[in-house]
Amino acid sequence: MQIKKIIPICILLLLSCSFYAIGNTQERLEIFKLNLVDNSEPKFYFVKLLEGSHIVIYDKDGNKKQSIQPIFPDIEDDYKKNKYQLPQKYRQSFLTASGISETDNLFVYNYEYNKLYSFPISKLEVFAIKSGCLPTDETNYQFGFALELNQLPQDYDPNDTTFVYIGKESPFAQEQLTLLNWQKINDKEYDYLAQTHGLHYYLRQSPFSLDYPKCGSLIIKNAKNNILFNDNYVKNSVNSMPLNGKDKDHEYKKQWTGKLFKNKPLVVFGFYSMFGGDCPGIDFIDSSFPSYDIRLRCDSRFVYYSCK
Repeated sequence: MQIKKIIPICILLLLSCSFYAIGNTQERLEIFKLNLVDNSEPKFYFVKLLEGSHIVIYDKDGNKKQSIQPIFPDIEDDYKKNKYQLPQKYRQSFLTASGISETDNLFVYNYEYNKLYSFPISKLEVFAIKSGCLPTDETNYQFGFALELNQLPQDYDPNDTTFVYIGKESPFAQEQLTLLNWQKINDKEYDYLAQTHGLHYYLRQSPFSLDYPKCGSLIIKNAKNNILFNDNYVKNSVNSMPLNGKDKDHEYKKQWTGKLFKNKPLVVFGFYSMFGGDCPGIDFIDSSFPSYDIRLRCDSRFVYYSCK
C-alpha cells in the first residue's frame, strides 16, 4: 500500500481497550469485526479500534489543548486523502493508550470452518480511514489495523463468520461450532426446535417477521427439561436476524452454538445484531456467566468512503 504518512505529534488516545476487568478474576473478552475495504485499490482488511473524535491532544507541558490541531501533512487540501499510515511515534502513543502491546497478536477466527489466523501486532500497520467526504479534520477518521488480502486465504469472506481478538493468547477454544438446524414443530408455545450438544433449543417466531422467519424468543433446556437459557428477543426485533434455512431466496448461516471460548460455557448467538448491523449478540448458556463478560467491539457502523 502506497499511503502518505501522518506526521508524528504528541497525543493521547482516550480508548479503553483493557482486556481484563479490574477487580475481576474473569477475563472480559473484547471482540472486534474484520471489515473488507473493497472500494479501494489495493483492497484490504481493516480492524477498526476507534474514531478520531476520541483523540485528545496535549501540549509539551501536558496540558490539554482546547482544539484538536491538524495531524495530517496535507491539510491545505482539506483532508482529501482517504487513508493515511501512522508513523512510529504516533503508533506508540496509539498502542500505549489503547492497552495494546507490540508483543500482542491479532487473532482472526473463522468459526464456520474452525480456522484461526494469528498476526503479531508488531508486524501490522496502523491506519486512519476516512469516515466522510466533506472537508473535515482528523476527527472524521477511523483508526485501526490493516491486513493485506494475501495475509488471509484468497476466498476468505470476513462478513458473516469471523471474530477478531487482540491479546497475548487466543481465547477461542477451536472446537467446531454447530449451525442450528431449525425444524418446524407443532407446539402451542414454540414454532421451531433445534437439537445439539444434548440440548433442546425452542424458538418462538417474532411477530414482526414478514418475508422470512425471525427469532422472537428462545428457551434452551437440557435432557432433564431444566431451563438453562431463557431470553425474549422481541426487544431486539428491529435487528432480528433471519433463521437458518428458512428463506427460500438466501442460505443464511446466522444461528450458531457450541464452545466458542476457552474456560467458558457453551454459547449461542446469531439471533439479533448489535449496533444495528452484522455484529451478533453472544450469550452464554449459563446464568453464572453474564453476557457483559464479552464486550463486542465489532461496530458495524464502519464505513469507508472513496471520495473523489
